[in-house]
Amino acid sequence: MVIRNWRDVTPVVGHDTKIIWSIFRAKGREGVGEKEGVLEGFSGLTVHRLQGGLEGDYHEHEATEQVYYFLSGKGRMKVDGEMYEVREGDAVHIPPRVKHQIFNDGDDWIEHLIISAQVEE
Repeated sequence: MVIRNWRDVTPVVGHDTKIIWSIFRAKGREGVGEKEGVLEGFSGLTVHRLQGGLEGDYHEHEATEQVYYFLSGKGRMKVDGEMYEVREGDAVHIPPRVKHQIFNDGDDWIEHLIISAQVEE
């Protein structure tokens, strides 16, 4: 059993503009420490923050499905070319090989959790 607080994790910048805190990652993943690499059934739990007026990159994951859960803020998500409004409390499922991107059109930060799982191809 491991308890980690996002405040104790060193953030990185990813997807061009997001600040990302990796809370938990897959067990045995290269470069991942013992306290971070605890997950056996899914591959990641990360906290992301996107500053107002910015957007992430448009990308996909070959063998990973994700759930974006919005903790605060509102903006838009581009999913396979279609735009959707998202806000606090929304959960968005992104299957493997589906391109996606977040846009923060407002002044406030958007904060969201991403839960990732590797899937069989």
